[in-house]
Amino acid sequence: MTPRVAISQAPYDRDATAALARAVSQMHRARELGAELIVFPEWSLGLNPPEPMPSRAIRVLADAARVLSLGVVTGTLRVLDPATNAKQQRALVLDQDGTVLGSQAKCDLDPPERPWFEAGEGIEPIASRWGRLVLLLGPDAQSDRRWAECRRAGPALVVMASVARTPAEHRALEDVALAQSLNSNALMVLAPLLGRFGGVAHVGAAQGFLRGRALTAPAPDDVVLASGGDAAHVELGVLDACSWAPSHTTALAEVALAPEDLRQPVAERRVLVDWAALDSPDPLAGGRALLKMAEDSPRLAALAPAHPDHPRALESLLAEGAAGAFAWPALAGRRADDPAVRVLMGLLARYHRPLVVRVGPGPAPLVLSHPEDWDEALLGHPDVPVVLVSAGVRAPFLDEALTLAAYRPNVWLELSRAPRAFWVEARATLGSGRLLFGSGGVPGAFAPEWARFQRWRDEMGLGPDEASAVAADNARTLFFPLRPRDLLAAPAEVGRV
Repeated sequence: MTPRVAISQAPYDRDATAALARAVSQMHRARELGAELIVFPEWSLGLNPPEPMPSRAIRVLADAARVLSLGVVTGTLRVLDPATNAKQQRALVLDQDGTVLGSQAKCDLDPPERPWFEAGEGIEPIASRWGRLVLLLGPDAQSDRRWAECRRAGPALVVMASVARTPAEHRALEDVALAQSLNSNALMVLAPLLGRFGGVAHVGAAQGFLRGRALTAPAPDDVVLASGGDAAHVELGVLDACSWAPSHTTALAEVALAPEDLRQPVAERRVLVDWAALDSPDPLAGGRALLKMAEDSPRLAALAPAHPDHPRALESLLAEGAAGAFAWPALAGRRADDPAVRVLMGLLARYHRPLVVRVGPGPAPLVLSHPEDWDEALLGHPDVPVVLVSAGVRAPFLDEALTLAAYRPNVWLELSRAPRAFWVEARATLGSGRLLFGSGGVPGAFAPEWARFQRWRDEMGLGPDEASAVAADNARTLFFPLRPRDLLAAPAEVGRV
């Protein structure tokens, strides 16, 4: 079970007494947030004097750990090795009863450190109630050799107590943590030093990563939480079920997803849709561009354009691994009850993939697409999940969408821009199992939509399970049930969504 981990990100303080007092204060804050373990960055206890362990500072932390029932990873300490009296930089782990569970010496020293400290011999996993812990200090977190030792240890939690002098170095550490989390079931905790130390300014921002997704967002608070569980007070991010790249009027080449975007919870899972591909003479090329963007990434799912005039393009893209399709027949001058649309539905039924459809008013020139027009296509293919997105903000489109969903159990509603009254009615009519949070896929729209969802979630009294379902779980069930390579199986071998 992955613990709730609090990560300290307060600035470095040269005064050891002040740093220790602040560490104890942060432990109290972490416990208030429901954390089971707190991780401090390198040199977090200031220039404490070298003492055999447990040092005076550690005894203070151990007392606080015992009172709070909170585990502690201290970061790096300037200590004497108890066996050799050699001066080393070590991190250690305290159990929730204050017991020292083990420690780890820094193995790879920076050049200025080499005259003063002795390096450790290798990575030594530490057994704990949370599983095996590996601590990677300073340059150890960027060493291929140390990561190989880490993987052999099979840890449940990896702490990267490292340093970054520039934003580029910090992004490199994030990329390492993200990449390593893809190949491991361990929670990766990045706890970099923040502030001025040794005459150099270090770039902080603690983060947690689990199986290729960021669990935290940059925050100004001294303590942030990273959890692999589904605790109600820990937001693990959301899935925007109708994010697309690009908008209707933008060329696909102009919207490459920046790596920093993928590290934010807003992009924890992203469904890629390019509505412009439906207005293109070559939807196959647009679909393949989306597949390329999502290639080998568990955080991205590419949908294929379902154009009434290009069924073979859709079939090819589904065979190549598209996680579903998106359709807007009105762009091609067709209604949803057109026989050509039923052909597309048949292909999706064959591959057991979902369909995202755009309904409601569209962009200029005004394109109107009525949800009720999809009833005939749905009638012939009741096993194809269909998500209605962007139905607008007023009748008749919202009324039609809800009526269709109430009548057809394979219809899901995405709620971007919908008024609060519609949320309440949709929840009362359908429950939370077929509702999806969304931002409409418009750049810059996520933040206000997410804030609105959080406000209404509290006002409507959505419990943790309901909120998680609407914010993420329902859409993950639709679009991320299989690994990308599984989607390349023959149609008869692909599991139903």
